[in-house]
Amino acid sequence: MKTGLIVFACMFLWLATPAFGHRLDEYLQATTIGLEKDHVEVQLRLTPGAETFRTVLAEIDTNGDGTLSDGERRAYAERVRHDLALRLDGRPRELRLVSLSFPKIEEMKEGLGDIVLNFEADVSGEGPHHRLTLENHHEQAIAAYLVNCLVPSDPNIQITAQDRNYDQSFYQLDYAQGAAASAPSPEATASAARGWRDPTGSGSLFRAFFYRGILHILTGYDHLLFVTALVLAATTLWDLVKVVSAFTIAHTMTLTLAALDLVHLPGRVVEPLIAGSILFVALQNVFWPRQSRGWSRLGAAFFFGLFHGLGFAGGLLEAMREMPSGTMLLAICAFSVGVEAGHQLVVLPSFGLLKAARHGQADVVTRARLSMAFQRIGSAGICVAGAYYLCLALAGQS
Repeated sequence: MKTGLIVFACMFLWLATPAFGHRLDEYLQATTIGLEKDHVEVQLRLTPGAETFRTVLAEIDTNGDGTLSDGERRAYAERVRHDLALRLDGRPRELRLVSLSFPKIEEMKEGLGDIVLNFEADVSGEGPHHRLTLENHHEQAIAAYLVNCLVPSDPNIQITAQDRNYDQSFYQLDYAQGAAASAPSPEATASAARGWRDPTGSGSLFRAFFYRGILHILTGYDHLLFVTALVLAATTLWDLVKVVSAFTIAHTMTLTLAALDLVHLPGRVVEPLIAGSILFVALQNVFWPRQSRGWSRLGAAFFFGLFHGLGFAGGLLEAMREMPSGTMLLAICAFSVGVEAGHQLVVLPSFGLLKAARHGQADVVTRARLSMAFQRIGSAGICVAGAYYLCLALAGQS
């Protein structure tokens, strides 16, 4: 019984973590870089999520009058510029603000409006091979960074390598100009020889989106609550495999369709449905335990998985629109694999602990009672957290 109490205590502490999720609490900052012969164009598309809207608005609307004046918009653009650091071959380059556009406050409140800032910088330099780096430190506490380079319109410019750190706040681009554009740079050749990055940088892209998928799950407590409720009702490994597979197939379908911009539902619909899915599955575990297994549970996992997939895609859609189709598919694949890796980091240890606690009792009757107690008590905690998350989702619409 002591083992069971330890398992329950661990689950209770985990469930006590505030229930915030994907686009709800992220400030998406998607950056695209365009290289020209003597200058670079840097575009930032800044999209505040529903929970970060007030924080971002307070930074822009400094006098708090509920309107954004031209002076406030330009002052905010300058603050963003100040938080960017561009270097060519290790030497700082000054970014100049070229244009800016801000959405309506109502659009920002819904998590849909994009602040678009366009910058330029001189990148003329000696030699055929160059390395460009960009660091973004704007609103680090709430930011979700994405960076990608556009295919150069100038045939004399050749991208030879791209690299990013795990959260994409640091981006590195190697390129060649003139006659050297037809030959890879020494850096790209060395990278290819090590076997972890190809000349187009797709290996780095895969890693970046893979890590983002893992991070999205491990910080997306709404998704983790739902998956944990599924785990609590699974008594055998085969039950777990079936229900997780149903959830995976469903969210992968809608994640892909949403990322390709073929399916779209507004956040004010998706967020409450995800919260409702947590409550439904948890209540089913508590009051209708027989329906928490078999076809009814598989149907619930698949149905609600469709909406969780739309939630997964929320933070990626705008950035992926700027990518070529092949790169976009690679990013979706990497992100999906990362999401599943994140799931398994939670699902397998949780199921293993529960399995060990259940089988710690020799008596079959005691084992069955303990199993049901875990299912009901743990699910009751998930109900409380799910209700709290639902209140946040509904409050975000007001």
